[in-house]
Amino acid sequence: MAVCNSQSFIHADPSNLIFKNSLPMVGAILALLAYDLLESSLLAAQPQHVLTSFGFTVPITAAMTALAIALSIRTNNKIIRQNCIDKQQVPLEISNCLLKNSLIVFLFSLLFYFNQEALLLLTGNSQQLPGALTHSIAKQQQTYLDLRFIGWVFLAAIWMINATLRALGWMPLASALMFCWATTKCILAIVLLSPESNNEISLSVVAWLHIATDVCCAVISLYFLHQKVGLKKPTLTRLSIPLITPSKDSCLIVLQQFVTPISMAFLTYMAATFDTSYVAALALIFRLELLFLLIPMVLTTSLPALVGANFWREQHSRVEQFYSITFGFIMLFQLLLAALLLNQHHLLSNFICSHQAISNHLFTFLTWVPWAYGATGILMVFQSCLNAKNKTLEATVLAISHKLVLLLSFAFIGANYWDKQGFYLGIALSHAASLFIVYLIMKRTRTTISFKP
Repeated sequence: MAVCNSQSFIHADPSNLIFKNSLPMVGAILALLAYDLLESSLLAAQPQHVLTSFGFTVPITAAMTALAIALSIRTNNKIIRQNCIDKQQVPLEISNCLLKNSLIVFLFSLLFYFNQEALLLLTGNSQQLPGALTHSIAKQQQTYLDLRFIGWVFLAAIWMINATLRALGWMPLASALMFCWATTKCILAIVLLSPESNNEISLSVVAWLHIATDVCCAVISLYFLHQKVGLKKPTLTRLSIPLITPSKDSCLIVLQQFVTPISMAFLTYMAATFDTSYVAALALIFRLELLFLLIPMVLTTSLPALVGANFWREQHSRVEQFYSITFGFIMLFQLLLAALLLNQHHLLSNFICSHQAISNHLFTFLTWVPWAYGATGILMVFQSCLNAKNKTLEATVLAISHKLVLLLSFAFIGANYWDKQGFYLGIALSHAASLFIVYLIMKRTRTTISFKP
């Protein structure tokens, strides 16, 4: 196993550590988010019903990514803890985690494959299109989702391997692999999906693009991981027990990650009852949100390893330092970004989508919602750090309170009382209100911070 220098996590200056471990991931996350936005923008150039039909699949593919990220978080936490307890067992622990989690994803892919129609109905898909287009688009949706389910295991493998590399301190390698993965997707999307390509644009083309890049990147990532740690053959006895009786923490982390796509599905269903232009707009907004939350997303890839390493060594004062530095920076950055977006919101809304009805939605969204992203960013990072400290129940309560209770109720009330503007204003208020829940949970966890290994 190559030497892993994680000792600096508990000795070096917190500000320098955050900067050093986060910077390599900025380009990678930016490239990944840029692809999501590019994909939606290229589909937005098609007739509105194409983007709308794609919008109904977004919560499902978001659930796929959510499971992959959930398993990567659990893998990251296990490797960090194992590296603190017994470094010699790290290669075997990695092999066991990768194989066990891949089997879990395979089972989920079968479940989703055989319940695809029901999943689409849950997002309000039956209300979407004129009768003449329904059969053609439904067939495209089915082919798209079938192919995405086939490639789900490879998507999960990429996230898990990347999380493992980050847990062991190899941030530059993790960043480079993710950057190459996303950049390759962007290049292929421009070649295959742009209007100048003269190709027939369909959702199945998008799905094949995902499968090709995911398979190649998963194999390459596994090769580099093996070169670094020298993976060992998994032990069947250690695999069988967790598969039969998964731990409470694993179940809660998976639940946390499914909260977001469930919330997206409910929002999409709610939007479909108002007007299909809402659904098309949400397909873009879900991608834009991730781009606007770039810095918090980068910090969720780097800060949990720093917080976890210090927490498990009982360096609690350093954990508090990481929180104060990170949360202050997130709030300042997101407020500055909100001001910039407000200044350019008319130009941006028309640039992102030329359809007037969708552009109007984007204009309203950019006016209100970004002002609350400081609270959202803090919540995202704090939730990831709670998981790193094995406080998965608190992290789950935080996710459910924000995404299912506050977000859905505020959006519903806003839409019913103040129409389109109220829908987005309600979303903004729900994000801001979530900061109070962060405060309550942080106060509670501070009173129960001691532990025994």
